[in-house]
Amino acid sequence: MKTLYYNGIIHTMKAPGDTVEAVLEEDGIILRTGTAALGSIADELVDLGGKTMLPGLADTHQHLIMLGKKLKSLALHEVQDIDEMKHLINDFESTHEWNLILGYDENNFPDQYRMSHDELDALTDRPTLVTRVCQHAGLVNTRGLELLGLDGSTEDPEGGYYERDEDGNLTGWAYDKAFEALRAATVDDDVESLSEDIEVAVDYLYTYGITNVHTEDMSYYGPYELPLEAYMKTLGPDRKKFRVNLLRHEAVYDEMVRDAPSFLKGWVEKDAMKLFMDGAFGGKTALVKAPYEGTDDHGIQIHSVEALESLVRKARANGDAIAVHVIGDRACELVVDAIEKYPVPEGKHDRLIHCSLLDASLIERMSRLAVICDVQPTFLTSDMPWVESYLGSERMEYLYAFRTMQAHGLLLGGSSDAPIEAVNPLLGIHTLVTRKGETGVYNEGERISRHDAFRMYTHNAAAIINREDRAGLIASGYYADFAIFDRDVMTVEADELLEAKVEKTIIDGTTVYDSHN
Repeated sequence: MKTLYYNGIIHTMKAPGDTVEAVLEEDGIILRTGTAALGSIADELVDLGGKTMLPGLADTHQHLIMLGKKLKSLALHEVQDIDEMKHLINDFESTHEWNLILGYDENNFPDQYRMSHDELDALTDRPTLVTRVCQHAGLVNTRGLELLGLDGSTEDPEGGYYERDEDGNLTGWAYDKAFEALRAATVDDDVESLSEDIEVAVDYLYTYGITNVHTEDMSYYGPYELPLEAYMKTLGPDRKKFRVNLLRHEAVYDEMVRDAPSFLKGWVEKDAMKLFMDGAFGGKTALVKAPYEGTDDHGIQIHSVEALESLVRKARANGDAIAVHVIGDRACELVVDAIEKYPVPEGKHDRLIHCSLLDASLIERMSRLAVICDVQPTFLTSDMPWVESYLGSERMEYLYAFRTMQAHGLLLGGSSDAPIEAVNPLLGIHTLVTRKGETGVYNEGERISRHDAFRMYTHNAAAIINREDRAGLIASGYYADFAIFDRDVMTVEADELLEAKVEKTIIDGTTVYDSHN
């Protein structure tokens, strides 16, 4: 059946200001674009009522299952009162063995309040893990430490550590690889519970016009087969319509290469090997060239150079790209060194995730490589209130330097790192075009155009996964995946983007979300 969408503002995203009057689709593929006269060959007419249509939006880096858990669990991301936070933790009781509480952020509280092990013990006697918002650190209570058999004699893993007091006892705080071990030990999921997480998250993503995400979930919920089976069971053309690309974490990469599991073309597809090179600014674990202000601390280097190169060689031996978490400039430099030494296979590109702090020489080197950058614009607004005190003013020029990166020809994909940040793409786009946060405007010379900002969530996102010939534009032969907004988000005043709403989300020619239903 041929369906015509007409009587709206339809941005193709081919070029700034490029619009068409109508779009004709059949069986989930755009047949033609043109004028309302195409209605003469359509079986169904959809009047957009003057609303604005764009290609379906994508998020190039998030954790979809974790987002589903956030929506079902206790999340502290927006809590700014210490007593309220403690009340919420005291009242929370999970249906699982462990209480998993997400989104703790000391920067939300006066004097960067940091909850202690004893305070958490006073709130709950169930084994409880409170994860920091960055998902690179967390606090576990005494019951949890006992259950896991952890004490002062526990050795720190390479690439992370358990914090200890002056007597050598564990404080309950764990960082990076130590935190990952804690988090993994709290998991008791099965395919059914993970499928429910996926459904909850996807329904939420629909409300923001998101039709595709690139996600990293394969190593956090037991054997990789569990989350993979949950995705395959839940998503597809005859199931819940949504498109995902799955990064393969280094911890399960060998198994996934060996097993060569099936995927579902166009819906559930495999992606690069994922690895971490450093932590995050919030916990001062991002790996930086110069130390953090007032300290001798450079952050955490999760992999030695030898270990990093070994992982890169492994990916290359299997014809794969790598996708690397790099927040600090030193972490990025080490990864660029490795990529220069072991280039990505022809026709592919590596992914540098975050790229928060760079410098001129790094950007120049990156521009000569087959790399793309998955960036999270709202990291800027989250970091603005405090990051200069951590890094010093001299490094601010190259913090989230999106315009400079773009000017050097780097392909940038827009993302949220949800549930670390709010998933709404319009928040990221507003940041890209204004550089504005609660504490003012930061480095406004790094603003980018409205068109380029939306391209990061449409065409660029498709190009990152080599789908630019069939996704990310409104054109003949492309997916009939659309986001319909209540106003013209390409032309309204920038601050009005924060008020804009998605009225409908369409995937594969099917309306999967209607705000009026």
